[in-house]
Amino acid sequence: MNIVVIGAGGIGAYYGMILHEVGCNITFVARGENLKYLKENKMKMTHPNYVIEDKINTLSIEELVQKNPEDYDAVIIATKAMSTESISKSLSSWVKGSSSVPYYISLQNGVENEDIMEEYYPKDYVIGGLTRLIVSHTISIGHVHCSGEVQTLIGALNHTDKNAKFLDELNTILAKTQTTTFICEDIRLELWNKLIINNGVNAICALLEERTRPLLTDEKTSKIIYGLMSETALAAKAVGVEISQEGVDKMFELIKGFENLKPSMYIDRENNRPLELEEICGVVVKNCEKQGLDAPYTRTISTVLEFQYERKRESNG
Repeated sequence: MNIVVIGAGGIGAYYGMILHEVGCNITFVARGENLKYLKENKMKMTHPNYVIEDKINTLSIEELVQKNPEDYDAVIIATKAMSTESISKSLSSWVKGSSSVPYYISLQNGVENEDIMEEYYPKDYVIGGLTRLIVSHTISIGHVHCSGEVQTLIGALNHTDKNAKFLDELNTILAKTQTTTFICEDIRLELWNKLIINNGVNAICALLEERTRPLLTDEKTSKIIYGLMSETALAAKAVGVEISQEGVDKMFELIKGFENLKPSMYIDRENNRPLELEEICGVVVKNCEKQGLDAPYTRTISTVLEFQYERKRESNG
């Protein structure tokens, strides 16, 4: 299978390298120093159980859109969610007039990426996805370290026989890797279930500069996390996704069983990168407001974090 992976950071590098290892023809799309480095050097992905290192064809997005889209089977987008619209616009122009287009798969944070993708791309070819139990971070340029028992959940937003066949083929390929894959009938529900966890711990860990376990085991901060998660379930109702309080309890117990994680927003804060506040917390506040409700836990944590972080970035120039 010929697969483009847009984003060669933690998640993109991991999936690109494991798919390369089982025989897929991978093309990374990167930018900046990462693009320059990978054009000349190998990508290295380390995991406690295995190491994969090889030279992978790497292009800029401008170079990709000069290629024939009919030569590719799938495009995995593994960038920050704030890039989804600009990438979707580029891919929309790229595939215009083609007799066949590659499937477009999101492996990102947030619940609105697929909606954005559907505005620019044939809806039957948009595949929602998420990852669980993976911890990944960049050690140095061209070297990503990942750990955890990696689970991948994927599913079509608009079910057809054709995309069901594609998902079965992709599942067969992923089954050859050291990961577990689930094909979901209701991927939107699973995306919101992940947002429950993301909204629960991402911003508060970044704000307090603390990993998950101390906050989940502390009586006071664990109640705040539970409140953040409960607000996410309320927000989901605005888009027709029903998650009960029992469902929130299940996600709360699930995350307490995870290893002591450093969430992505905490890592982004450490590296002075933009935070996915709108894509994670903003979605919860917005969808609660649509129902005439407030999300006081989410609003407070995200607002304080944004104010504090932006002031620090301004002071650092």
